[in-house]
Amino acid sequence: MVRLDADRLAADLAVMDRLPYASSYSDFAFAPLRNTMLWNATGVLDEALLDDYRGGARPTEHGRMLPYVNELITSLFRVEHLKFARLLVLPPGCVMVPHRDYLELERDMIRIHVPLRTSERCFSSQGDTVFHMRAGEMWFLDATRTHTAASFWDVDRIHLTCDFIADSIEDTLLAPPERQPGVPAGNVAERRPLSPSERSALRGLAELIDLDNYRDVLAILTKRHFEAGIQADEVFGWLKDIAASSGRPEVLERVTRDEEYYLVRR
Repeated sequence: MVRLDADRLAADLAVMDRLPYASSYSDFAFAPLRNTMLWNATGVLDEALLDDYRGGARPTEHGRMLPYVNELITSLFRVEHLKFARLLVLPPGCVMVPHRDYLELERDMIRIHVPLRTSERCFSSQGDTVFHMRAGEMWFLDATRTHTAASFWDVDRIHLTCDFIADSIEDTLLAPPERQPGVPAGNVAERRPLSPSERSALRGLAELIDLDNYRDVLAILTKRHFEAGIQADEVFGWLKDIAASSGRPEVLERVTRDEEYYLVRR
């Protein structure tokens, strides 16, 4: 747990709300996912795509504009292992496509989230667990596993996310972690079983799906994951079944191609 200074954080959040953000990785969300680099290989703000490189990261222009967040980075983490630090902003209604990260890299990174502004209407998931990451908590997420996130809040959700090349999580931190791995019970979001009528209705989307509304159907399935018993790993399976039942081979081809891109290789 990070003991956030509310006044200093509020000052940085006011700056964050005025920053111009990039739309890198916008194809990973159903609303304009926004991000900005705070630390990267060169300190050049526009270099926003993850990549492995020699040496440590350096602050960008936006990183230097956020003194408290920059202090959090240097006081919490071994920055010699840091490759990227960025702000990840989910606007109201933003839901991310279930995906796996680092597929385009030759070696995996270690990703740590520090939520800076969030609510109980914001959700994350990894594997078969949906949970809340609360402000000031520090989370390691295994980004090589299928995961997604959603904000049903009316305010931008903002996380500090840091990516490291290191042998272990402990090697990224200046102090030992306070808790053992795993999602604490108090953070787990309750979900109900998927009802028979819901299953029938979702399968009935085969009558409607086409290339024009394909992303809408994917969004419906992903949003339902946060409420009922569809696992993140199952979303593309559901979508393939719907596409196959539609009798539209071009839709099934699109699903197969997207599943490869988001979950297998890029």
